[in-house]
Amino acid sequence: MLSSKAVSTNLPDSNKSLYAFSFVKCWNVKEKVYLCRRKQFGILNVAVCSVKGEIMIKELYFIHAENAEGRIVSIDEVPRGLNCRCVCPCCQERVEACKGEIREHYFRHHSVNRGVNTKICYNVTMYKLAEQIIQTYKRIRVPSYYGIFPERDIEFVDVKIDSQYKREDKQPDVIATTNDGKQYLIEFKFQDKVQHKRAIDYENLNCLEVDLSEQSLETIESFLLSTSNERGKWMKWINSENYFCKIEETYRKAGKEVKIVCESECNNCEIFNSCCAVKRNNSIILIENNGKRFRLCKPIELETYKHQSQGAKHIQEEQERIQRNILNPISQKTKEINTSLNTRSCYNCKYNIYWKNKDGLAYCDPCMNFGHPNPIQPSYAMQCDNFSYKEE
Repeated sequence: MLSSKAVSTNLPDSNKSLYAFSFVKCWNVKEKVYLCRRKQFGILNVAVCSVKGEIMIKELYFIHAENAEGRIVSIDEVPRGLNCRCVCPCCQERVEACKGEIREHYFRHHSVNRGVNTKICYNVTMYKLAEQIIQTYKRIRVPSYYGIFPERDIEFVDVKIDSQYKREDKQPDVIATTNDGKQYLIEFKFQDKVQHKRAIDYENLNCLEVDLSEQSLETIESFLLSTSNERGKWMKWINSENYFCKIEETYRKAGKEVKIVCESECNNCEIFNSCCAVKRNNSIILIENNGKRFRLCKPIELETYKHQSQGAKHIQEEQERIQRNILNPISQKTKEINTSLNTRSCYNCKYNIYWKNKDGLAYCDPCMNFGHPNPIQPSYAMQCDNFSYKEE
């Protein structure tokens, strides 16, 4: 990783003491990113350092501040200098509206020695501006709900905000109400900062989480109100009772049958490892609602799979039975034959003349024609080719 000293040697400002460095994160594998805080505290500089050591300074200007009425205003809405009567939304220090002829207009903290954390001030300004944008326009562009319901605009008739960047309670940043009385809770966050120390109480409600980490004061309005290809990456539904209760009906109208099943119940399913639930990009859709995860089971496919599984099980059992009989030296059929042979006697033959039987010997009338002596031992039937059981 490039050191702050190495970065400072390539900075475009001759006075290197104006900058303070801290490593932040990597935007991608080819870049190292540093925050450079300038002493005038009006510009948040991002130094993008390539692997070749090339430096590019990206300046994020404080183009918004808080006026005397507590509203976030643009630099273009106020007069120059301290006459703007504005403060930093984070630290409440007076800011000066710098509106020169060369550099882009921006606000800067009036004190140069106080050492404010420019990054936090910038985030808080953006956070409060985001609240105000939704309250002013009374709408927001929400992302798709798990690919089932499309991205769309939601309009509100009432929006409540309280602008508390840090809070101890479980309340959201924005509570917005639609024309049909449905409430939407909106929570803003940054990748490196979670404002709430306690989780939001969103059970049975609609709650949207908005990550502002990659936004700036210039892009925040468009991000919240317009279509974006990466909206699903930076906005997500933590809970949506409105969408959740319409899932089965939506699939039914499309000619498909699904059943919402809690994942804990799926764990007990006999085909869990070959789950037939709805998938997207070869991955099972897991819907979070009220702190639980759900799958969209396909009942028809489940029953078909079960029948096929049972049929395969019966075939396997039959194959195992046959295999056991093959391996058994005396099969069941052989046992039956042996049993019948044990009862094969001239006394049981239909040719036996029973009233002539005497002295333990049998009398077989056809035997004389076959060249056998009479009377004969009853056991002769075991080898007689003409033996036939009597009819019962």
